[in-house]
Parts: sequence; C-alpha cells; structure tokens
Amino acid sequence: MQQAICSLLRRRTLAYLGVALALAIPLVTGCHLLPSRNPTATNNNVPAVATDRAPDVPALVNYLNQNAQRVQSVRAKVAIDAKQGRQMIGLDGMLASQKPRDIRIRASVLAQPAVDLGSNNQEFWYWISRASPPHVYHCSHSNLSTGKVNMPFPFQPDMVMAALNMAEYDPKARYDLKALPRTLELSQETTSGTGQQVKRVTVFNRFLPKAGEPQVLAHLLLDSRGKLICRANVDRVTVDRTSGAIIPTRVTIEWPSQSVSMKLMLKDVEVNTIDKKTSAVLFSRANLSNYDSYDLARGVIDTPGRVRRAGATVLPRR
Repeated sequence: MQQAICSLLRRRTLAYLGVALALAIPLVTGCHLLPSRNPTATNNNVPAVATDRAPDVPALVNYLNQNAQRVQSVRAKVAIDAKQGRQMIGLDGMLASQKPRDIRIRASVLAQPAVDLGSNNQEFWYWISRASPPHVYHCSHSNLSTGKVNMPFPFQPDMVMAALNMAEYDPKARYDLKALPRTLELSQETTSGTGQQVKRVTVFNRFLPKAGEPQVLAHLLLDSRGKLICRANVDRVTVDRTSGAIIPTRVTIEWPSQSVSMKLMLKDVEVNTIDKKTSAVLFSRANLSNYDSYDLARGVIDTPGRVRRAGATVLPRR
C-alpha cells in the first residue's frame, strides 16, 4: 500500500514536488569566493580567500564556513516557475530555515495552498494538495536515516541548510579538488540523510564575478555510480547588509531523469530575524491537523484529521 501511494504521488504531483525537491538537496549555495566588486559587500567584510595563490581545499572549505557562521536563520518570499516535460506551473509562497535543522516551505497556485513541507529537530513532513490521498506524510529523522523508508522524493533537511549557506563543512573531512580552465570542482563522497551513498560536487568560477553574480556556479548531486541526480545553476546572489552573509536569490534546477526543471526566485530576504515565539509556530505541522497524519516509517495513519476532503481515499488502519 505504501509503495502504491508513493507511485501515485509521483504521477499526479511531480510539478508540485519540484518545490520540495528544489530545497531538499544541497544545491543552491550562491556565494562569492573572491572579493566582490559590490561596495556593500566590501563594507560588510564579506569573507574571502587569499587571491595571491591558487585556491586549495582548506581555503574553499574555510570560506564556506565563514559565510555559514554569519547565518542563523533565513526567511524570504519565493516565486517558482516549474516545468515537467511541456507542462509548466507557477507557484508563490515563502521559505524559512533556522539552525540546526528547522525548515518550512509553503507554496500556492492562484492563491490556493499547494505545498507545505517542513522539518524540526524531531521530524520532517510534507503535504501536497493534489495528492490522493492528501495526507500529511511525516517521518522522524532517526527512521529516515536507516534508509528503509520509502520516499517519493529525496527530502534531506541537513541539505537545505547547505543550500541556504547555513551548513558548516567539516574541515577534517576528505574532499577532492579538480581544477579546470574556468572552474574548480570541490567534491565529497558522503552518506545522505536517507542512508544512501552520494557524491556532492560544488562548482566554483575561477574568475572574479560582477556584483550580484555568483562565485559558486552550480551544485551537483551524483549517485554511487556517478549518475547525475540533480543539478542547480546559481544565477544571482545578494549580500545581507546587517550580517554580510551571502544568500542565493535565483537558481535554476534540473532533475534529468524526471524531465523536471524549475526556477526558484527569492525576494525580501531576511537573515537572522526569526525569534523563539515565531520559531515555535513556524516549524510545526500543527496547522495541518485537519488532514490525516501518515507515518512513512510505519506505513499507517497515526492521527486522523478533523476534515475529510470529498472524494479522498482514507487508508484503513493496520
């Protein structure tokens, strides 16, 4: 039954799942490696590596960590242009993230709620209006890490932190650096939050970009056989005036095997503005209590919702 639900979600809601996928993989680190030509960036002491020698692994990792240490939370409005094959859809909403692993993404179509995805220290969840049945699917982080949970898409909260320049990289970990004529590729073999062996590759521009353009050009996620799972091209970045942190504002993302691509555009970006009271409400799925709560690890409805949508399928309890 659980596999049938996942298959149905893939067929009926792939365009909507693109929203969740976009921020569920470590893809959108849009940051500057070299000193910026933007006066605002200079005045805020944006981190930079030495330019009198060729960049090496410690310098690249140190730079990424310097930026991450400036960011405790991010909140922004987001517009999404998603495409699957020839089908296109536009969504509008908000995203928020707070260390260590709090995440919330909400998006609507024509002012109607379409996607709600979130995470806190205990669990992650997602709800999709077009899904049948429209449950609130959830799973604890501990169960997800076993690799035994059947997921219709790879949601990895820790990766979202990396995507928003909030994750710090272990300076003692093993990285490989490949130098090409115009780019540098920093890669790492690692285990994903779902227990899978993957390779993450960050592509840097070797040349000084113009203001607003990224030094990090793309992020790639490869499976254990080297097959591309997802690619994100970073198009634009912004510098937060208060913290000096650099945050992506426009990213184009592609999933080749699913023929899905989308453009993610952030505006009104706020850095380090989420207080404890807001956090308690924002990073909770309490507002979704009208819908059945479905535990992905156990494959059961663990909490029935208060409202049944007409024509929706209600799974039997096991």
